[in-house]
Amino acid sequence: MSSSPTPATLQDFIPIAEKFVEDHRGLKFTSPVKVTFLDDTAFKARLDSKPTAQDQADIEKAAKELRALGLVQGNVDLTKLTQSLLTAAVVGFYDYKTKELVVRGVKPTPYTREVLVHELTHAVQDQHFGLDRPDLSKSNDERSTAFTSVFEGDAVRIQDEYRNSLPVDERAQAQNEASSGQIPADIPRVLIELLTFPYVAGPSFDTTVVYLRGQQGLDDALRKPPTTTAQLLHPERYFSGDAGQTVAKPPADGAAFDDGILGEQGLDLLLERAVEAGVLSSNDSRTASAAWAGDHYVAWDRGSVSCLRVSFAGPDQSAATTLATALRRYAATRSGVNVSGLTLTSCA
Repeated sequence: MSSSPTPATLQDFIPIAEKFVEDHRGLKFTSPVKVTFLDDTAFKARLDSKPTAQDQADIEKAAKELRALGLVQGNVDLTKLTQSLLTAAVVGFYDYKTKELVVRGVKPTPYTREVLVHELTHAVQDQHFGLDRPDLSKSNDERSTAFTSVFEGDAVRIQDEYRNSLPVDERAQAQNEASSGQIPADIPRVLIELLTFPYVAGPSFDTTVVYLRGQQGLDDALRKPPTTTAQLLHPERYFSGDAGQTVAKPPADGAAFDDGILGEQGLDLLLERAVEAGVLSSNDSRTASAAWAGDHYVAWDRGSVSCLRVSFAGPDQSAATTLATALRRYAATRSGVNVSGLTLTSCA
């Protein structure tokens, strides 16, 4: 399939992009979408907003928890680093509160057109299913991540279909544009992994849903999304309604400042470090992560040190043994970490 001739301007491309999204996503726009195209400087200024007091508090808690687990080192300014990463990586966004779509770019290059297709997919999703779900963002579990992964995966899927519709030379140009951005060297890898997770896990989950249940199945997943990253990584768990077990909050050795769910995604981030240290194979890490059947963590401060204790559950004794072994091998890579059964305590 070939795309329409290159439009003279991005404004000219808007109706072309809207029709592409409608045809490929199977949803009609119910109202016009406000689209703003900004040059690089203006786009960065638009992104550079001061976090709210609540956002800042959440970031500070996350920094202490990541430090406790050894996923970031030292007294990093997570707010500044997150803003720096977003400024480097984000090329467009759809604001579901204002219903405005903003794209970084003022020329109709292949990649900028591709980004517009991606963001318009979010706009049509929002018009039919509603993307503003504050109850998810306020929860301290994985529901927000899971929902974000479904709608981002959907937009990536339509974006990829648009790129594949382009002539070969424009596809190559789009690829070069997409890979031209430079991530600052001081960004902790875990921040990149957390930011990119929905764009990696989401498309795979959505593709499986569409293959097995069609577009209607994906619509259903947007209405009633997965609740855990385990369901995203293993769609059969979503189809069977397996959201994992409820695990009791472990005790804290001090005044707790947070508790929540680490999830299979978080477990995988930990075990990756054991693989890098050479104490766990990639295959064993994947097997252990897939054994996740629920968890609950609690975090507290011990003087200038932050601690996190997480209790995991496995679906059966064999899986629990596999998971416990992997946790012990991870613990051996760092000081300040101990494991008792399926409970890990880490301070840093």
